[in-house]
Amino acid sequence: MDINSVEFYTLAFVVAMALVALLMGRTEKHPPSTHIVQLALSPVEGEEADLLRIEALDHGRVHFLRSGLSVGADETVNLVFTIQEDHCSIVEKKGVRRRGSSGLPVHGEVTVKCLRPGVKYKMRYESQLTSTWASFTYDTSSPEAKVVELKI
Repeated sequence: MDINSVEFYTLAFVVAMALVALLMGRTEKHPPSTHIVQLALSPVEGEEADLLRIEALDHGRVHFLRSGLSVGADETVNLVFTIQEDHCSIVEKKGVRRRGSSGLPVHGEVTVKCLRPGVKYKMRYESQLTSTWASFTYDTSSPEAKVVELKI
């Protein structure tokens, strides 16, 4: 095969396209899943630190306790979980709001079953209410609770 022949350039083009297809192939094994849950809010006395406490329960359930929130009497707080393989992003958003309501110190808690047991997650927690965040790892098989301080 001559280097100046049409066959050579056709074969080189086919090999180059095969390499590009191999390199650009789909790397995403599982599409992300999104779960929206509402925190159960309870009033507390005085101000609390901006903390998130995570504890693995039985049967693959995980309990989240959020302190340092201040919401009005008719407001709710939702957590939006976006999970892809071992990455988990949690965004805290304000739900229903009544105009002119004053902020009351509360803590919120919820138990979810969307995290797989035995997985060490890379997590990012963002609060749109308090403009704080935290990045950390959490192993769902760990019997000990994890306490994370949120940063500004």
